[in-house]
Amino acid sequence: MELKAVELSPQALRGIGVIIIPREWPAINDDSGFHYAETNGALGLESTLSSGSLDCAPRPKTLKKMERHLKTREMLVALKGESIGCLAPPQEPSGGSLQGSTAVRVKAGDVFILETGAWHWIPFPVGTQAARFLVVFKARTGQDDLYFCDLAESRTVNG
Repeated sequence: MELKAVELSPQALRGIGVIIIPREWPAINDDSGFHYAETNGALGLESTLSSGSLDCAPRPKTLKKMERHLKTREMLVALKGESIGCLAPPQEPSGGSLQGSTAVRVKAGDVFILETGAWHWIPFPVGTQAARFLVVFKARTGQDDLYFCDLAESRTVNG
C-alpha cells in the first residue's frame, strides 16, 4: 500500500494538528524594520515542558508503526533538511489500522503542533542528508506517555 506525501498545509493537518509558522510571510515594514504577527494563540502545551533534538537518518520510506502521546500535544520545529512526516488523527487503532493517515512534506523552518493523541512516526528525510527537528512536549513524555501501533500493513511513502 502507498502513502503519497502532500505539502504541509492547514488542510493536510485538519484534525491532526496546526501550523505555527506559515511558509509565506508578509513583507517587513520598511519604516520599522520588522514585522510581527501572532501565528497562533494559546499553544495548548503543558506548563512543564521538555525539549529534545531528533535527528532522522535517510532510510527506506516504509511505514511499519506509529506512536502517539495521550497526555500532551507535541511541537515539531524543522531545523535542517527536508523530510516527510507520516501522521494520523487521534483514534483507537482497529486491527492495526489507522484511518485518515496522511504524509506531509516538511521543510526547514516549518513549525507545527500535533494534537494530543495524534499518531506520527519519525520523519523520513528526502534525499541523502539527515533531517533535524526540535521536539517540545510535556516533560517525561518519552518515559510516561508513549504508545505504539504496529501497522497490520506496511505502507510505502512517496513524495
